[in-house]
Amino acid sequence: MNDEYVNRMVRRRIGLDALRRLRRLVDAGRAQEAGNARLAQRLAIALAVLAGLTFLLFVFR
Repeated sequence: MNDEYVNRMVRRRIGLDALRRLRRLVDAGRAQEAGNARLAQRLAIALAVLAGLTFLLFVFR
C-alpha cells in the first residue's frame, strides 16, 4: 500500500466519523425540539382548562 492510499482512507474515515457525530447532534436537537413541542402543548391545555375553570367560577358566583 502506498502513502496516498493510506492518506485517502484516513481522510475518509475521519470524514465519516465527523458526519456520524454531526448526525447525532442533529438527532439530539430534533429530540429536544419534539420534547419542547410536547411540553408547550401540555402547558396550553393546562392554561385552557385553568381559564375555563376561572370563567366558571366567576359566572356561577
